[in-house]
Amino acid sequence: MRSVREIALRILLELDAGSERARNILDKTIRDLGLVNPDKSFLTELVYGTIRWRGRLDWIIRHLVRSKRIQPEIVEILRLGLYQLLFLSGVPDHAAVNESVELAKKYGHKGASRLVNAVLRRASTFPEGNFGIPDINADPVRHIAVRYSHPEFMVKRWIERYGIDETVRLCSANNLRAPLYIRTNALKASRDRLIQSLEEEGVTAAASRNLPESIEITSLPLSISELSSYKQGMFTVQDEGATLISHILDPQAGETIIDACAAPGGKATHIAELMQNRGRVLAFDINAHRLPMVAESCRRLGITIVETIEADARKLDKYISEKADRVLVDVPCTGLGVLRRRVEARWRRTPDQFETLPELQYAILSGAAQCVKTGGVLLYCTCTIEPEENQQVVARFLNTHPQFQIHNVLPEELKQVKNLVSAEGYVQTYPHLHNIDGFFAVRMQ
Repeated sequence: MRSVREIALRILLELDAGSERARNILDKTIRDLGLVNPDKSFLTELVYGTIRWRGRLDWIIRHLVRSKRIQPEIVEILRLGLYQLLFLSGVPDHAAVNESVELAKKYGHKGASRLVNAVLRRASTFPEGNFGIPDINADPVRHIAVRYSHPEFMVKRWIERYGIDETVRLCSANNLRAPLYIRTNALKASRDRLIQSLEEEGVTAAASRNLPESIEITSLPLSISELSSYKQGMFTVQDEGATLISHILDPQAGETIIDACAAPGGKATHIAELMQNRGRVLAFDINAHRLPMVAESCRRLGITIVETIEADARKLDKYISEKADRVLVDVPCTGLGVLRRRVEARWRRTPDQFETLPELQYAILSGAAQCVKTGGVLLYCTCTIEPEENQQVVARFLNTHPQFQIHNVLPEELKQVKNLVSAEGYVQTYPHLHNIDGFFAVRMQ
């Protein structure tokens, strides 16, 4: 069997070659190889950490390697080795260097192993301050981009909007491990009963102070999917930012609700739970291969009112026979509010996406709006913090759809989570301010 480091290398190379999420590849690899702790934990740490800190690792590689052209496999081996040397105090330096050299012999051209050995041994003896990272006062964009491992264009945007200190705090938060929250399925258990069941399975869990159904998991003896309480449908995994969205929508039992971009189903199932499984939830998605994920979640959770439908949300009115009481529009976005969770996303984003995505977002919002009955609610949300995808899309929509107006979210509706609602009635969460994924939401009527 391959070593854990080699498995990590192959995952990183697969990520570089495609568009799949790191979590999906990692989970499939762990499942296919039957990995258990400590190998599973070490693999997860290597993969997530190397991706998360790629910006700083690449800066060091450029500082120590003269050649501009390095074989892609060797670049990843250097990243893996440097991550172990600089960030994993529990890994002996000699182990990180020797294992990397062996990988270079297997995956690299002639002489690659000598390069890897020289670079890693030199890096292990260098104080990090000697790697030439610019001073924050002289070049704040590059300093923060390198020091906190984010693309420069992203850092520049945030400095212009938030200032240097706030940008540092945001980037720092993006590099932390995201907390693990689960959402109690009220159709099957109370939160207290679920916590008791989890503790009986050896899980360390605590009730959230923010939302009535949320529970934070701080230690797990086995994978979530292996827990008996999970198999029984007593909960689903969902961050508090996503859980908050359904509360803002405020679905009522007996209503007809549309989730315009529903897969994989986290919000659609929460809506059904809040409706006490009474009424109708139409879960649309343009990707047919993702809709079975919604149906499977409903089956496990004991939800019977969700109907899955393949459809383009931009033309949603063609697929319905009656308008809905409430419509949720959770659009595709850059995901810059969830970078601590989707570790690869920061390296896949480009500045031009702030021009192309808002066009798609506006088209989806406009299409879904045609399905709201008079007096009904339209909720637009994203998991990004960028104004082009949030406030500017909403402003354009309201300008072209005067029949809609903002239905302010009142602070008392979210009384357990403070300082989320702006003067305009928008809701925005931030990982560095609320320890919640970065979500935006505006409710219209």
